[in-house]
Amino acid sequence: MKKTKFFGMACGLSVVLAGCGGFVYTSIGGTVKGLGTDGTNSLTLQNERGFLKTMTADGTFAFDVASNASYAITAAAQPKLVNCNIAGGTGKMTGEGVNNSVAVTCVPNVQLKGTLSGLPDAGNITLNTNTTDTVKNTLQDYVETVSANGAFQLAGKYVAHGKPYVVSVSLPPAGRFCSVTNGSGTADNSKPDAAANIGVSCVLAVPVGFTVNGLNAGSSLTLSNTFGSKVDQRLVSAIGIYYFNWSLLDGTAYSVKVDTQPAGQTCTVQNPSGTVSMSNPAASTKIIVNCV
Repeated sequence: MKKTKFFGMACGLSVVLAGCGGFVYTSIGGTVKGLGTDGTNSLTLQNERGFLKTMTADGTFAFDVASNASYAITAAAQPKLVNCNIAGGTGKMTGEGVNNSVAVTCVPNVQLKGTLSGLPDAGNITLNTNTTDTVKNTLQDYVETVSANGAFQLAGKYVAHGKPYVVSVSLPPAGRFCSVTNGSGTADNSKPDAAANIGVSCVLAVPVGFTVNGLNAGSSLTLSNTFGSKVDQRLVSAIGIYYFNWSLLDGTAYSVKVDTQPAGQTCTVQNPSGTVSMSNPAASTKIIVNCV
């Protein structure tokens, strides 16, 4: 085989010979700081090709990248106790690899803590935290259940420094109305106590109940109870007696309606509105839903 022909074939097949007009694989990388050294935190980095690198301690990392290609290094999964920001993670290779151009800096997150009172024996309350998902950079709801009065900490929810948060009651215990104080703010890891004074208080309240008649087997409907600015929805899949999720404070007005009708039927509500009374709690359980 002639040398010129062999050289042409080599240039056509090889992607590692820069002299053939192709490209070489080099690397881009940097240093992670603030992750710690004891393995408590785990950060997963991802490059533009979907390859992953997991870091469990401070140190260096590198990804392969073509010498003339663009690169993008992002956080695929953040640690719980710290939040990591990436500087210099995007760009285009123009020559040899650079292994110290990406800086990943991790700073402590803030844990939400507080005190719960008024929970009945064997009861529990579900709290909702709305804050920023640091991977998707979108607002996200996180739900956690607390099952005892006294001090609590939302073990599953640490808020990134500088991000806002709102804690609210998602599902109260039966027969209680629960409210939150100091439930919103902006996480500041220089002042973590500011997010540790959330107060959740539950008091006796009046249930709002209804009876469903005539609903066909295998069908379902959705009812809602509106009180103040809140809408409490309940899905029903069989005839019977039900209660809405929220019991109401004495003197609170309520209004019940059908949100979603069952297939092939129409349901109407008798006694759909009223005002709850602690002295006459049975009055707010006389709502009748008839389906035909």
